[in-house]
Amino acid sequence: MPPRGDQWSRTAARIFRTIWRNPSISRIDLAHKLDLDKSTVTKQVAHLIENGLIVEQEEGEASARGGRKPICLSANKEYGHFIGIELQLGFYDAVIVDLSGNILATLRGDTHVTSDNFVQVVLQIIEETRKQRCDSSLLLGVGVGTAGLIDSKKGRIRYSVPLGIDRTMDFAKAMEGKLDVPCFIENDANCCAWGELAFNRVEELKDFLFALVEYRKDETSLLKYGGIGVGFGIVLGGKVHTGAHGYTGEFRSAFCNGPGDLQFSLTRNELMLLRFDRGLLNRAVDELARNMAMLINTMDFQQVFIGGNIEALDVDLPTVLRCRLKENWMYPSPKDVKIRYSSFGDKAVAFGAAGMVFERLLSEHRLPGLASSFSSDNIGGIS
Repeated sequence: MPPRGDQWSRTAARIFRTIWRNPSISRIDLAHKLDLDKSTVTKQVAHLIENGLIVEQEEGEASARGGRKPICLSANKEYGHFIGIELQLGFYDAVIVDLSGNILATLRGDTHVTSDNFVQVVLQIIEETRKQRCDSSLLLGVGVGTAGLIDSKKGRIRYSVPLGIDRTMDFAKAMEGKLDVPCFIENDANCCAWGELAFNRVEELKDFLFALVEYRKDETSLLKYGGIGVGFGIVLGGKVHTGAHGYTGEFRSAFCNGPGDLQFSLTRNELMLLRFDRGLLNRAVDELARNMAMLINTMDFQQVFIGGNIEALDVDLPTVLRCRLKENWMYPSPKDVKIRYSSFGDKAVAFGAAGMVFERLLSEHRLPGLASSFSSDNIGGIS
């Protein structure tokens, strides 16, 4: 039996992450890339194969000098899956995502959520979502993304204007004993940032901003906050930055005067008319772009992702933002900032919540199959 302990799990996590990011890598290349002894890689790979996290593929190309062809390694995407949930006022979106970041199933529905029934609603959504999968792959974890001040490390909702939560709700404590897999909660905009990071094999993302812009036209949302909500997910050095208090990314326009519960300088009545009045809509979009331009130039982000349903309002936020970025930059040399809409569309929060679970389990060495004492009997469902 392989040795147990934190060091074993840390090494296993490094090896699995490298295999995940480099499909069809050989054991020799893996040892070179991680600067590990070949015997260590051999033992760890055998352990990960035995537990089902990775698989051997068809043999690769032989070296120029001939000899035996290397056997390639890849993550086993069918090993398990994650559930990601976006829970907002009046509706939810849920996705099932495999280890490769493929969306296997989606579910959307209406719901009425309050601080009193929040946990029960989450459990119901999980139960309904699990019915979308009939195979034997493991449920590895659940992520929930929602609007408000979220302390993701402690699993608490501090405050949420859209959900009407005005006192701290200990989500993690309330979930204890109700689910046999890890369940994390995170701010919805941060979830979007996790989605771009966690399952990305194509490009190395270091410093970027994710702007989640949502417009709701139901009466409750319009009356509470004008229907438009903005939040930022900020990534620095390849990690989601949550700040000293866990509240990084909360937005309120610099053009607002005095305290208030609206994010823009427009009045509540003006915000409620955005979809009917092109002049008011242009004012709101330009105000958002001016705030974003200052932040992007100050932080020197390399990329900006825009998500949510802002496109439904028929505005070209990227073009307005590029103009404001140029005006906000005082030096002659132009900055190359890539601005694009998220490819995950209206599933960005839910997908990101699943990605957040994947990344947390891997970075905390809690992904089932990493530790030598792993047993699939420990993975269950709702109790």
